Amino acid sequence: MAVYKTVVKWGKETIEISLDPSGGVSALKSELQARTGVPAERQKIMPKSKGLWKGVLKDSCDLGALDLGSIKSPIAMLMMGSATLPVEPVVKTVFLEDLPPEEAAKIVEPSGLVNLGNTCYLNSVTQCLRAVPPLRDGLRRYVPRPANGNPQSSAHAALLSSLLRTLDSLDASPAAVTPSGLVMSTKVAFPQMAQTAPNGAPMQQDAEEFYSSLVGAGAGELRGDGPMRAALGDDGCAPEALDGASNVIDAVFGLKMEETLTCDELQAAAAGDGGDAMDAETEGALVEKPVVTYDIARKIVCNIQGGTGAGSDVNITHVAEGIQLSLSGKLEKHSEALGRDAMWTRTQRIARLPP
Repeated sequence: MAVYKTVVKWGKETIEISLDPSGGVSALKSELQARTGVPAERQKIMPKSKGLWKGVLKDSCDLGALDLGSIKSPIAMLMMGSATLPVEPVVKTVFLEDLPPEEAAKIVEPSGLVNLGNTCYLNSVTQCLRAVPPLRDGLRRYVPRPANGNPQSSAHAALLSSLLRTLDSLDASPAAVTPSGLVMSTKVAFPQMAQTAPNGAPMQQDAEEFYSSLVGAGAGELRGDGPMRAALGDDGCAPEALDGASNVIDAVFGLKMEETLTCDELQAAAAGDGGDAMDAETEGALVEKPVVTYDIARKIVCNIQGGTGAGSDVNITHVAEGIQLSLSGKLEKHSEALGRDAMWTRTQRIARLPP
């Protein structure tokens, strides 16, 4: 039996097929299903060319009985019907407004802290510490030690507990958190932060000063096996991993610094820059090896001394320059070789970054 070129209009699409009347209506619908995704039972096929069936094509229609050869090529048909419905997702879509507050807080922008009167110094440091999960893990296992009449230790313990509650509150709500307890415990632990202006308003405080005071308090309190293992895990508490750190703060934030001290006068003399050259015997006697020590620092200082004024000895225009300046300096120290005090050059280098 002959095969006829056919075009089927489906919405905005035009589908070209070869119609074989011997296959019947089922073969036609099967091919259209394969080409469009519309199931056969939802297909409604109607004629556009004259000489075809009338109305919607029925499954019982005998295509072979139609005089398809007399119809102008291509034979035109119209199909209506939607493709297979999309499969329902395995995980149901949950909208933000349907989530409980603690879950919504993890998705939306980080919640903020209410400014309680020049408390931006405290808010900024708290938000930074929020991004350090090991610190919070250590705080959760922290058990304050007996104060034994030491009010400072009690104040530091209350401060760390308030810090943990504030961090947890930030994660539990998408709304801004009022850090009243943290502000009060800060003023008790660090009385300088409680200063007020003549009009009674809280004075502005320095964020770096608050950060240094806070991590200093944490270094004194967050000791022992519980906080250390909670923050660092078993591998992180190995001696080679701690590398001298004895508390959570130094283990998480600490930088191992290598400091080298060299005597300026002996260096200049050895180089022949100190006037008359020394004889070999004197030069051999005046030998003092550089003094190398290691320590843990909790921050990198950016020294901005000198500014950008025309009369400045040192002009700092980039952060890297300020950091490099802070890693070197001069100091007066006793020299065993010279038998008196002399000027030394101090040079620091970072031996280990925080984990």
